[in-house]
Amino acid sequence: MEDSRKEASRGRRHGRKKGPLMPGNPPGALLANGHGTGGKSAAKANNPNKKGSRPGDVEKLNAAEEKGLRQLVSDFLQSHEPEQHLRGLTKAQRSHVHRLAQSRGLKTTSKGPEDDRVLTITRPHSDGLQHNLLGNAKLHMSAKLVDALRQLNGSVERHLATNYAGRLRVNRLQEEQRRPSNFGLVGQRLIPPPHGNRNRSIQQERQSLPIYNQRDNILGVLQHEQVLIIKGATGSGKSTQLPQYILEWAADHRAPVRIVVSQPRRIAAISVSERISKERGEAPGSTVGYQIRMNSKCSSQTVLTLTTSGCLLRALAMDGESFFKNTTHLIIDEVHERDLDTDFLLLATKLELQKNPHLRLVLMSATMDLKALSDFFGKASVLDVEGRSFGVRIFHLEDILSETGYMTPRMEQFLVEPTGEEQPDELLAAYYGGRTIIDPDIDNDLIVSLLELLLRQGDTGAVIVYLPGFNDMTALMDRLDMALPRDQIKILLLHSQVDNNEQRKVFRVYQGVRLKIILSTNIGQTSITIPDLIYVIDTGRAKMKTYDPATDASQLTSTWISQADAKQRAGRAGRLRHGICYRLFDSDRMARMDLYTIPEIMRRTLDEICLLTKVAAPDKKIDKFLALALDPPQPEAVKQACARLQLLGVLREENETITPLGRIIAELPLGVQLGKALIYAIYFRCLGSMTIIAAYHSVRDPFVLNTDRGKKSGQQTACRLLFAGDGMSDSLAALQLYEEFTNLKRTNVGEFCERNFVCRHSMEMFVSAVSTLRDTVYRIFRSSQASARLASTFDKDTNMIRLALTAGLYPKLAYMDREKKHQLVAEGDPFVQVSRSSCLLGRKKQKTLASEWILFVEKSRGADQRSTLEHTTLVSGLMVVLAGGKEFRVVPFGSEVLLCLDSWVRVKCPTEVGLQIQKLRTLMDREVAELVESRKFCSSREWIGPEAVCQLMRADEQSVCLAEGKSLPDEGNCDNDILCLGEKLRTYVRHTVFAE
Repeated sequence: MEDSRKEASRGRRHGRKKGPLMPGNPPGALLANGHGTGGKSAAKANNPNKKGSRPGDVEKLNAAEEKGLRQLVSDFLQSHEPEQHLRGLTKAQRSHVHRLAQSRGLKTTSKGPEDDRVLTITRPHSDGLQHNLLGNAKLHMSAKLVDALRQLNGSVERHLATNYAGRLRVNRLQEEQRRPSNFGLVGQRLIPPPHGNRNRSIQQERQSLPIYNQRDNILGVLQHEQVLIIKGATGSGKSTQLPQYILEWAADHRAPVRIVVSQPRRIAAISVSERISKERGEAPGSTVGYQIRMNSKCSSQTVLTLTTSGCLLRALAMDGESFFKNTTHLIIDEVHERDLDTDFLLLATKLELQKNPHLRLVLMSATMDLKALSDFFGKASVLDVEGRSFGVRIFHLEDILSETGYMTPRMEQFLVEPTGEEQPDELLAAYYGGRTIIDPDIDNDLIVSLLELLLRQGDTGAVIVYLPGFNDMTALMDRLDMALPRDQIKILLLHSQVDNNEQRKVFRVYQGVRLKIILSTNIGQTSITIPDLIYVIDTGRAKMKTYDPATDASQLTSTWISQADAKQRAGRAGRLRHGICYRLFDSDRMARMDLYTIPEIMRRTLDEICLLTKVAAPDKKIDKFLALALDPPQPEAVKQACARLQLLGVLREENETITPLGRIIAELPLGVQLGKALIYAIYFRCLGSMTIIAAYHSVRDPFVLNTDRGKKSGQQTACRLLFAGDGMSDSLAALQLYEEFTNLKRTNVGEFCERNFVCRHSMEMFVSAVSTLRDTVYRIFRSSQASARLASTFDKDTNMIRLALTAGLYPKLAYMDREKKHQLVAEGDPFVQVSRSSCLLGRKKQKTLASEWILFVEKSRGADQRSTLEHTTLVSGLMVVLAGGKEFRVVPFGSEVLLCLDSWVRVKCPTEVGLQIQKLRTLMDREVAELVESRKFCSSREWIGPEAVCQLMRADEQSVCLAEGKSLPDEGNCDNDILCLGEKLRTYVRHTVFAE
């Protein structure tokens, strides 16, 4: 070791930059594979509580300070104050508040002299600003449109005079009783067949799992208690074995059961169900099946169904009472991930336990606060199941710096005269270079240096490097391509948007490769076993999605992981053999990390959860119900979600009761707004096309990231734009993608996917989702073939599709102010931009667009705090005033009127036109109400609304240009000039207004 330190000292004195280690530097404990002692470094690595003084130590926050500042930002978020001024903070504290606030969508500024500097936190918008920005919005008028409105006036008047009340459904209870069971998750209890697989090796493998020793204890507790919590590390066998123990017990005792297992991910539900079927010697879908969103493999003999938490919540929305009445065992796996659906499921199930004493609830978790979980369920029993992990040696940043001799010019400058005898704490202070430690960048040079060391002197195998996101991966990949010998390494990516075939490569063992380097996000943190994995390099960073209820924008930011995440990452190296984990953060940082990941319910949009609350607990106030959760959400987020659901017509404003529209949306396997768009697509007779669009936005994005660094990085975006064509809609592009893929011969599928950067597996899921969604809609509305054809009459009319999207996605709408340099403004967000993958991107393109109105599916915020619109669609002003908004008013405005949609959309138009549009909207509202009340397509033959708006779309110049993919022509070139339009308006007044 002394020779090692002298060699490191020589390296430092040479002023070596970040990069390769000296060949003569023995790695010591850093390369110990778990069988050696490792010297003093190993002792330091296993002692996270060590302290020491540092010469010129940088200012650093302790855990109590960080906790206090975190609470300060949280309190401001939950308050209604527009801004907060903070004085008396140190530089380190101010820097920490900047990071905390910005990660939660807040804006911060610091002003004043250093000794009296004031930090100000503000919300990202001020109420009322958007009203002024929309003052220039006008309805684009043409003579043809005025003509069409005049011709429709009589028929609209006659139908408005008709009494619709008697045609609505009168016996709702009877109709509810006729509905079939939900998603295959509800059915009769059955006695399962006995275990049929006599394969000795499988039996031995099952008995070798750690959970096998707890089999009798588990079954014993379930006989006497309603709730059981299983603590089991990855590899203990809890996911595959515990459901089988219940099946085997039921078969032995001739007891009828129905078991439902909830998993947070689709792939887990499918793979675990297939594994259990294989171990039982049965075909998938017989005794054991799965039901995931828009995909099912179940039968009438299925007793054990694996599903996702989101799919299970949809089943509860359809008929929760029957579900809990028929289910004997509900198993919720991976509770520690604390996803939004699982947390709500815990709350809903807790309320049902007293009503259903036969119900047994099993919660399975790895690392989390199990005491809090046990207390939540009234001191439920906890059984600890040991994992089957090997030893993992852990080294923190100070140990890595001490043993490798890694030195940068900044470190040399900080140390002044490096001697090679510096203590780890001294090297750590030098590494940070005298700056306050908040969120250091990923040090690719240190990662390269470690990989070079492993390549030269480590064992042959695999190393996984945990990075926050794809850009971090590609940056490191470029460095590795230049720094390491390509014939000795294999670089692979593990990312959610990388093709499935590429992901599967991480499990292969490559002959002749010295080091398989896997660059991964936290997708590779749980539920995977890489057979040759020896080393883990953990940057301690991950992308976390947060939500700002004030601007309705989500933000994906790079944050520190939790201590539980760090332990799980380290555990990847100890699945099949001893391993080593290198943490590129110091032990003090580890001690200051949150113990567990912030639950999703505290940082995500709550629209669907609030809707499901009214289904699960119709008599309770939403905010009171969610306040009972294991970790209650932000009150402001609940308030905003309820307001949005009321705006969408899903909840009634006066008492929060669910509307007939909301009841249908709760049954659809879609988000709230896509569900509403689908229902309006039935009314506008473009159901076939809308099911494709809705399914596309509800499954994994089929476009994959380019992993070949030899190809241009923008090719994926280019392919997206190719499918969009001249349609000026990212959502309509899904129709072209679907049509081309489904028309392919099987032999051409692979070439098509490779050429267009789409994942074959994701495309197949997309196609399957379309079929499942159509079947769901036909079932809910009891459709015949004839009525289904009627509901898809206008499938090829893109403007009718845009109308349905407008009705559903509103208020996700932005306006382009052409008088202010084409500035985009959305409600609550005065400055937004379209995403880099949008077909509307480009200032030059936006100047020639046929309309100023842009719909979007999601809004996200980047590091610059500017909101970005994802999945955009251009719509005409006429579409907005016909289908957008809940509250519609016509307000006099000089010689014209303002068409007012809810709180912020204001559109000027001639008085007579505004009055006629109001009548047409009233008629459409009645007909849609009949659709959702009756749940029948067949009544639509009597509606005139769809045909009327179709005629208007063909007369509206903006809408015609959208349909034809053209820019709006100059007014001087219009075949109906302004004089003609004036005459048409005068004629319109004489025939309509005066006639009344």
